[in-house]
Amino acid sequence: MSSRKDLKTCIRHFTWSWHTVVMGTGVVSSLISRFHFGQGSEALKILTLLTFFLNLFFFVAICAATVARYCMFPELWSAMLRHPTQSLFTGCSMMGAATLLNSGLAAHQSYSFAGPGFLYTLWAFWWLDSVGSAFTAVGMIYVMMTKHRHSLGQMSALWLLPVVTLIVASSTGGLLSTALAAAGRTSDATLTMGVSFTMVLIGLSLALMIITVYLMRLVIHGPLNASLILSSFIILGPLGQGGFSMLVNSQNLANTPLPPSLSVTAIQAVCFCVAWALWSMGLVWLCIAVSSICNVLHRQSAPFSIGYWGMIFPNGVFALLTVELGVVLESPVLNYLGAIFSVLVFLLWTFVFLKTIPAVYDTSIFNSPCASKLDEQTRSSLEGS
Repeated sequence: MSSRKDLKTCIRHFTWSWHTVVMGTGVVSSLISRFHFGQGSEALKILTLLTFFLNLFFFVAICAATVARYCMFPELWSAMLRHPTQSLFTGCSMMGAATLLNSGLAAHQSYSFAGPGFLYTLWAFWWLDSVGSAFTAVGMIYVMMTKHRHSLGQMSALWLLPVVTLIVASSTGGLLSTALAAAGRTSDATLTMGVSFTMVLIGLSLALMIITVYLMRLVIHGPLNASLILSSFIILGPLGQGGFSMLVNSQNLANTPLPPSLSVTAIQAVCFCVAWALWSMGLVWLCIAVSSICNVLHRQSAPFSIGYWGMIFPNGVFALLTVELGVVLESPVLNYLGAIFSVLVFLLWTFVFLKTIPAVYDTSIFNSPCASKLDEQTRSSLEGS
């Protein structure tokens, strides 16, 4: 049995994938605040605020550990960027921050948390998050082109992580646009909505290209191995979050001054059709992901790791889209289906959270492939000299 790592070693092996903890907790908070049954109840209010503050704690702690890692071990930065898998998780920090903004906005709008200035503080942080998301999406595509060596057989759904940052930021922008319009800031709401629409269209176009290639990879090479099979759920991320963003942003068009040649109703109808198409695609990919995981885990085991947290956010945003479609269509079937998905995501979050506690205590969860590879190279050079 391996011995526990000291704090310095844990920080050295602290990866960007830890930001999926913030993403998963943030989407659970959003699902609780939008749960169809018991809206406005004291129980939902307490759970929403509890998960918001818990996520805020996770965000501060994980960001502090990330900064400490590269301050203490600056050589890991270039090693991380050259790693074809670990570097893809850099965008998780932007997505985690966006889910935290969503939770804060829900607490502010639904439960009058903090004062009016809190809304504009969230709006300012959203601009910062949007710039970071755009830089991450474009920058990581450039890094993948110039620093990595990829092949179709080695491809995984992790390729989607950099571009999903734009879609996640766009949905947060749509929610903020609604809040700004309600506060009487129409021009700010219009600007936010326009930027959000642009981001979601860019993100979806890139994501759909990658999903097409990923489907070809699955058909030609079969399911991923046990170490990456849980990432199969990531496909639900751009589909669920993209559809949710289209619905939320389109609802703000009613308060937007448009030229007579543009019909608000027609644009909203197109956005709804896109959201419904993405939700339908999500159902298919959910079946593919579950069947692939069952097929692989029947033959191989997947030891617990930080990668388990990556399952929560994609399933959560797909549940969020289901909930929003139920609201738009006033459909009891979708309302019940959204509630079932939400409960399942909450149970998944609880399971992974409880599994994480002992793994953090015995430090077995702190394992960075790029740091381990760099350590091996250093030992080899020392032995050779």
